[in-house]
Amino acid sequence: MVTLLLGIIGFSFTACEKDKDIPVYYLPIYPNLYLVGDATPAGWDINNPSPMVVDATDPFTFTWTGQLTAGQFKIPTAKGNWGCDFFMPVVDGETDLTKTTLSLVKGGNPDKKWVITNATAGNYTITINIKDETAYSIKFVKK
Repeated sequence: MVTLLLGIIGFSFTACEKDKDIPVYYLPIYPNLYLVGDATPAGWDINNPSPMVVDATDPFTFTWTGQLTAGQFKIPTAKGNWGCDFFMPVVDGETDLTKTTLSLVKGGNPDKKWVITNATAGNYTITINIKDETAYSIKFVKK
């Protein structure tokens, strides 16, 4: 059996000499996601952002549970690099946490952030699914 892993483009191919079919598995391009911003416990420290946890059964689903305070945040795909790709709200300054859409911003520009107000601050579970690049989703559940 031969396995070729092309993580850069997000595909894995496995084949056996006797098999005529080659199964193709789509792998996530972003194996880690984080929260950064003054609304999060990490503040604006890109070197030490708050990590999201990848679902053990679905590598495209990430969750984070914790306290969000009044302020702003966004979701980097890497530590230590303000020029990395970010998941961000569709509109800068988004305060409506019932909206489930988000966008992938290559290189983090243009910069957009979610805004947590005094009224919406609290303990949340945030769930993100990045499997379908035409329909990335985010869900905020206040505890």
